[in-house]
Amino acid sequence: MGDAELEKFKTEINLAELASSYGYELVRKESSRSSLVMKHPDGDKIVVATGTDGHGIFFSIHDEKMRGSVIDFVKWRENVNLGYARQTLRKWIADPASFFPTAQKPSLTRPVAIAQDSTARHAEWLRMRAYRATGRGYLEKRGLTPETIRTFSERIGVDGRGNICFRHDDLHSVTGWEVKNTAFTGFSGGSRKALWGCKVGYPQKEPSPLVIVTESAIDAMSYYQLHPQPGFYLSFAGSMSPEQHELLKYVLNRYQAARIVAATDNDPQGEKFAEVIRSIRPDAERAASPVGKDWNDALNQRQARVR
Repeated sequence: MGDAELEKFKTEINLAELASSYGYELVRKESSRSSLVMKHPDGDKIVVATGTDGHGIFFSIHDEKMRGSVIDFVKWRENVNLGYARQTLRKWIADPASFFPTAQKPSLTRPVAIAQDSTARHAEWLRMRAYRATGRGYLEKRGLTPETIRTFSERIGVDGRGNICFRHDDLHSVTGWEVKNTAFTGFSGGSRKALWGCKVGYPQKEPSPLVIVTESAIDAMSYYQLHPQPGFYLSFAGSMSPEQHELLKYVLNRYQAARIVAATDNDPQGEKFAEVIRSIRPDAERAASPVGKDWNDALNQRQARVR
């Protein structure tokens, strides 16, 4: 009976709705279909998901040790033992609406099932600090202006070692991040590449008028600084796995009315990538070759001429 009851709590209770009864509110901009980000008035932030076993799970952003099931959530938020948590969850199962001041339970869609490590990765991303454009940082040294950096800031983070990170997502979750620093380029360990992407200058719910595909996030930002236009700026981080190809195919075909630009590097590999893009969308344009190897080279060479 005991184990069966605990299993019932874990599978039947929508942890996002339970969290909302404790005062947490959904942060839509940071959430996805598989990972709901919720913030409490006391400043705490959690990521809520559904594990592949059907259990609701959470990860605290501010306290890495705080994670687990609905049972762990109640024990943590009320500072009680398992017995008291059981009592609370029994009451929830019987009458969820009674937990809310208005006696009206809000409707929060249960996240689609996903592996726990994907949710933990999302929480890790949210723990990163924002990049502060001071005029002297790594991105500024690459020729990017504070204005350009701010434009793309929602997909840029700084890890504990001071590396600049560019977030990759698939259709469901954060998959990892491209990592850059002086004389160093890599990808986050234990994760996988998908697409770095940022929507610029148009309402989020409207179709993109322009889709720019580049080989790196810095190239996408550089291209924008050279040719500022509203659009969806994408990068596949220097290589393209079969999974990335399928994801790119989905994105490019989703925006049928958009102008597609293959802004890949000025070398044989860049031309091959442009051909891949044209194989998906035959109407895609090949961007005029950048001066230098890539669009960041082109940006810095133009700035050098201006000086």
